[in-house]
Amino acid sequence: MKKSLKIKKLVGISILLALVVVLQLMSNYIQFSVSITLAITPVIIGAMLYGPFVGLFLGAIQGLLIFLAPSTIACFWPVTVFGTLVVCILKTGIAGFVSGLLFKMLYKKNLKLSVTLASILFPIINTGLFVIAAATIFASVYAPGAASEGKAVLVFILGQILVNFIIEFAVNSLLSPTVLYLIRISSKNYNLGSNLDINE
Repeated sequence: MKKSLKIKKLVGISILLALVVVLQLMSNYIQFSVSITLAITPVIIGAMLYGPFVGLFLGAIQGLLIFLAPSTIACFWPVTVFGTLVVCILKTGIAGFVSGLLFKMLYKKNLKLSVTLASILFPIINTGLFVIAAATIFASVYAPGAASEGKAVLVFILGQILVNFIIEFAVNSLLSPTVLYLIRISSKNYNLGSNLDINE
């Protein structure tokens, strides 16, 4: 890789990292009836442009910021600080890695499909891993008194997280065309130092 391309890649990753930090901090401190973050989008874009390990890195940073959110500290730290840290970092990190890996495997065959699948796969994995953690490690948070009766999973799935997942899924699906445009621009002009081989 040429030196200039390496520099552009570092700049591109830095820009996406800054976006992840800003958007996630906004989500941490600006709360609505549901907790929705647009920080997922730069993580997905980074995973596609620069590969699954960049997706893992950006996702892990997002997870670290989620770990430090006031709502996370209030709800989950009393149960287990270390477990909360692991869950937060792993769920977004793994989601970023797998999304980047899927895109890398498919983009030469069908660019539009690979962007769409990678975009919607992130919230599926992210929420899926959190559901597992909530039904096990954090069952007492979502279903106090019901966990011992085996109702924690049902109560959790029917709760606020399901609404968050639907909205995140819809937002990422709608943003897919924008992500596709950015991927094409970067790959053709090397504006962000991507080394994708896209001929479309």
